[in-house]
Amino acid sequence: MLFAPVVGVVAGLGAAAFFAILNIVQEFVLGQVEGYYPPVAGDEVALHVAQFPTHSWAVVVVPTIGGLLCGLLVYGLAPEAEGHGTDAMVKAFHRLGGRIRARVPFVKSLASIITIGTGGSAGREGPIAQIGAGFGSFLAQKFGLGDKERRLLMLSGGAGGIGAIFRAPLGGALFVSEVLYGSTAFEFTAVIPCFLSSITAYSVFAAIYGQGLAFNTPAGLEFHRILELPFYLVFAVVCSVVGYLYVLVFYGLRDHLFRKLPIPNAVKPAIGGLALGIMALWLPQIMSGGYGWIQLAIDGKVAVGLLVILCLGKIVATSLTISSGGSGGVFAPSLFIGAMLGGAFGVLCERLFPGAIEHPEAFVLVGMGGFFAGVARVPLTAMLMVCEMSGSYGLLIPLMLVCILNTALLSSRWTLYEEQVTALVDSPAHQGDFVVDVLEQMYVSDVMDTKRHLDLVPENMPLSEVLKLAAHSNNVYFPVVNSEGAMVGIFSLRDLRTALTGNGANPFVLATDIAVSTVLTVTPEDDLHKALRRLTQKNIDEVPVVETDDSGKIIAVLSRRDINTAYHDRVTELQHPVSEQA
Repeated sequence: MLFAPVVGVVAGLGAAAFFAILNIVQEFVLGQVEGYYPPVAGDEVALHVAQFPTHSWAVVVVPTIGGLLCGLLVYGLAPEAEGHGTDAMVKAFHRLGGRIRARVPFVKSLASIITIGTGGSAGREGPIAQIGAGFGSFLAQKFGLGDKERRLLMLSGGAGGIGAIFRAPLGGALFVSEVLYGSTAFEFTAVIPCFLSSITAYSVFAAIYGQGLAFNTPAGLEFHRILELPFYLVFAVVCSVVGYLYVLVFYGLRDHLFRKLPIPNAVKPAIGGLALGIMALWLPQIMSGGYGWIQLAIDGKVAVGLLVILCLGKIVATSLTISSGGSGGVFAPSLFIGAMLGGAFGVLCERLFPGAIEHPEAFVLVGMGGFFAGVARVPLTAMLMVCEMSGSYGLLIPLMLVCILNTALLSSRWTLYEEQVTALVDSPAHQGDFVVDVLEQMYVSDVMDTKRHLDLVPENMPLSEVLKLAAHSNNVYFPVVNSEGAMVGIFSLRDLRTALTGNGANPFVLATDIAVSTVLTVTPEDDLHKALRRLTQKNIDEVPVVETDDSGKIIAVLSRRDINTAYHDRVTELQHPVSEQA
């Protein structure tokens, strides 16, 4: 708690420096080179009259050069800085003990300034989070603090950076505590240090740039009519559908296009920048963060047809920018998509049901929070952050409804943050907090199901036979054994699908070719804590049980569900002893 304000000071200064440098780059590159001056939002001062780009060639060339520079910088110095930085912070919390390489925040910041400053469709929260988180991690390591304290200071730095750059200290503190998990789980131990850091960082940033609002809202934009709630219910469903499309396109382009391109990774962001630039010839609004266009949507100055086009265009533009390896956050693009979706929905409802909607522009603000809540799994953060950024809590009721419902409708699989885990029990950061004591007293032999049928695959079985076996099996994992019955590898249905993306009919592909040879196993004498650690290390759902560590002879398979069930039963037994039940 004493270190958290110190981290907040650095996070606030880092946010201010990032904001200043980014503005200078955008003023020169987008303004003077491209002739593009977007509208301003909130309390920003307009230094130029808003205008569309005047140099078409620059709109295409500049993002391409920016993508190339970003790729060379990131993949040359810190490959973990590619993509959206918040996911890297989540991974560092769960799996790296809160450790972030010292160079990563600097590389991430510079790469993001290049990406956003040259028109890339990305947000500022990713690099800002890594600046603060990186310093928190650095400070903890310098003072020799433990893993727990290092994780908390890392989160405190991320909270400070986000709270400062978006002028939302409450939202910044809650965001880093909520974004770690894909369910309703929350990192409560981080709340107090994150608040201390976020408040300090916001105060530092506000002392430099003032206490302005990110967005201005028209007077009287509040929720008064309870009969409007059914429209917001329908809107929540629309948000979930578009959110599903967003995540599908975002990771679909990465997995099925950019990762398969036979070119160096450092060049791929330039391909994404080129595609973005071509789109921007017709839709320059999709470049950079787009806060000014959100402000115009709030003011009701964007036609409904353009709102729909911008919503879909931003999905593609953000996917091209970040999924190709560009650097930046996904928060601002998500706000943009939600705002345009909400604006279009509100206007259409007003036209279809005259008089039923008092303020159609209210759906813009509700869409910003509601949409991001679903795709990021952060309903509490989204509703409060939009209120802070707009300076109004008048729409809190519909925001609560849409945020919660959209999060519930979207499966935890469909999230922009891949490193999220489902619950605290699934996080390596909490392995020793509340599960180990119980699991260390229980053994694999107590839980494993020896009657369960195992599909043992001979290592020389052709792929065609493997497919037949998998088609008639209820198992997800398939151990591969040699002629002596010892396990030499294992593959899953996912590995099998990956093999089929190539020449699936190749008769020379054998079971051993698609199997993972380095297999983590447990024995019947191992305790369940060790088994859970094995599952977490590889992020898998089942682990083979062998007779001994040396024999390799598989006798059963232990699943995460088996461990959770045993843990639940044991805790229930401890809470309600037999004597009490009798």
